[in-house]
Amino acid sequence: MTALEKLTEWFRAQIGTRETGENKVVYNEDYYGAPVQGAQYPWCCAFIWDGFHKTGLSSLFCGGAKTAYCPFVVEWARAHNAWVTGQYRKGDLLLYDWNHDGVADHIGFCTYAADEYAYAIEGNVNDTVAEVTRWMPDILGAYRPEYGEADDEKSSDTDTSLPIVKRGDVSGAVLSIQILLINKWATSCGPDGADGDFGPNTEKAVKSFQSHYGLDPDGVVGERTWKKLLT
Repeated sequence: MTALEKLTEWFRAQIGTRETGENKVVYNEDYYGAPVQGAQYPWCCAFIWDGFHKTGLSSLFCGGAKTAYCPFVVEWARAHNAWVTGQYRKGDLLLYDWNHDGVADHIGFCTYAADEYAYAIEGNVNDTVAEVTRWMPDILGAYRPEYGEADDEKSSDTDTSLPIVKRGDVSGAVLSIQILLINKWATSCGPDGADGDFGPNTEKAVKSFQSHYGLDPDGVVGERTWKKLLT
């Protein structure tokens, strides 16, 4: 298994992990060496650090440095010729700038990128680990670790990272689909809106979207539907 495959497997396995108190979460405990909680312990970057640490790949994250501070990751990447500002791909560590002041506010592990959106697994998203869709304008740039030649080839094959999503699923992927349908494609998902639950209203919205754009209206979000949603 390559480094990128190991990391992807680990990050995916964390989806759904929640805090048990304000910022009280296993990734902070691993980072600080003891249980901590409170507003002073945001954990999005500690989550990324822990992923590299737990998979034995610490050297690929900022040269082995221990940090839970997003701006440090940006500066390290810039100083080591590992900073990219476009054509993102699987394995990139995306740094977000919510208020567009040039300072990184959040970080995520990229699993897919298209022209206008990126898809990433992130910690500290509404107190949990989730796989979410992000708008390109909110991405300051990305730190691209040196995974190796074999992983560089695999990173271009991002379609394999997109899950098949269908009725009955409750996940961050469902939430991303709902956000895309509502905000990008002006397709209603019913009175509950974007709630992460693939119920009958969301299935109806997906089928309507598929029919309108010449896709098989089966209500299942597979490769072709994902590509259209993200285009």
